[in-house]
Amino acid sequence: MKDKWKCIVGKFKNGKDKKVSLEKNEKQKVTLEDKKPKEKVTMKERAKGLVKKIKENRMKTIVGTVTIVLFAVVAIIAGQVVKEQNRINAMSAENRRAMNYEQVQEGDEVVENTNGAVEFDAFFLRDLTGDGYAESIRGTSKEIGKEDTLYMELNVQTEGYLKNAKIEINGENFYLQTALPKDDELKDSYVGNNIKTIEFNDLSNGTQKLLTGIVRSGDYSYSSRKAEAIGNNINNYSKVNSVTLTGT
Repeated sequence: MKDKWKCIVGKFKNGKDKKVSLEKNEKQKVTLEDKKPKEKVTMKERAKGLVKKIKENRMKTIVGTVTIVLFAVVAIIAGQVVKEQNRINAMSAENRRAMNYEQVQEGDEVVENTNGAVEFDAFFLRDLTGDGYAESIRGTSKEIGKEDTLYMELNVQTEGYLKNAKIEINGENFYLQTALPKDDELKDSYVGNNIKTIEFNDLSNGTQKLLTGIVRSGDYSYSSRKAEAIGNNINNYSKVNSVTLTGT
């Protein structure tokens, strides 16, 4: 913080200037030309002067206190900035990149044209603040040969239903590995290293379904295929992918 606060207290003494003259041809004779008899100070005037001094002292004390508080606030803010920078520096490169991804906001899950009856979202989880709680984010950044978990959450509210529901995974630089068995909601079992579509039975109101899949840069069953989803094109290292729900 560039602004500085200063409290300057000055002391000034007031008094009368006195003329001193030496007359010629005489012995040294000093004449005080402005010598006058002292005026009497009343008790009322003394009281006014005392009150004025007390007020001045209080103002000096208040200004000094504000200055100290301001300096303290600056020190606290500076300490917080340093602490935050240290926290970011201590993060892995992966988490620093994750801070650039859009975070999921409340209301994003509502599916258009359903009047709020159907909710769907797809996201990754990452603890961005270091507080032990994960934030939902829209992207991930992993080294080739590493993996991350994609969460897909589908809810049908009490006043709705969903037919012919299907999730389509458009992965331009990743494969989605899943191990989803057939059940009351899923039309079939979806087990594989590169799943592109997940279909549902008719879903009634109150349905809540959370699906997970593993995002990988290729088929990890073979070391030679770890970068298969990316290929030889370096432009595929960063791509915008989509996970889409359709239904009636």
